[in-house]
Amino acid sequence: MAEFLEWMMQADQMLGELISRYGNLVYLFLFLIIFIETGLVVIAFFPGDGLLFSAGLFAASGSLELAILLPLLSVATIAGNTSNYFIGKYLGHRFFRKQNTVWARQLKRAHWYHEHYGPWAVALSRFFPFMRTLVPFAAGLTRMSFRLFTPYNILGGIAWIAAYVLAGFFFGEIPWVKQHYGLIFSVLIAALLLVLIYGVGKALWDRYRRGGD
Repeated sequence: MAEFLEWMMQADQMLGELISRYGNLVYLFLFLIIFIETGLVVIAFFPGDGLLFSAGLFAASGSLELAILLPLLSVATIAGNTSNYFIGKYLGHRFFRKQNTVWARQLKRAHWYHEHYGPWAVALSRFFPFMRTLVPFAAGLTRMSFRLFTPYNILGGIAWIAAYVLAGFFFGEIPWVKQHYGLIFSVLIAALLLVLIYGVGKALWDRYRRGGD
């Protein structure tokens, strides 16, 4: 976790070095980083949020093009989540091949919850580090309908990219924001995690009140 926060706080320096060394090839690097973070379930620690904010900041200074960043990175994260979905769908069950009756019942129940509540989890998980990598895998593993998964994947992907890139573009040059770059992301992550914990807790409480159905 300490390394993750350090990456978040130094994302602007990392991106600046890439731009100075590789020029326009940085677009390819950004595409691959966002794709890998959301597309491979075993890699959930890339500094996506900080990197997107930093990309917006460099777009504001003229080092990167906003008109390229927004569609390019949206495609990267949508494609990444789609890849992760199919990894979960076709490879996830091999990991759990030896199923007992208890696991089979839990998998069936997980599938039911994904079908009824999962779509918004797919969209909103983008804003939670680690969760944005695990949720699409779980959606594939529990056989959420791809037709149901896709629009929320697209919605969440575009919203996540636009929110962070545009935040960096419009607010990144403010001196106070520059000075407290790491603190802002730490507080933001903590706030999002509290929202997630509240939502999960409320869902479990509602389920308990309904008798555990």
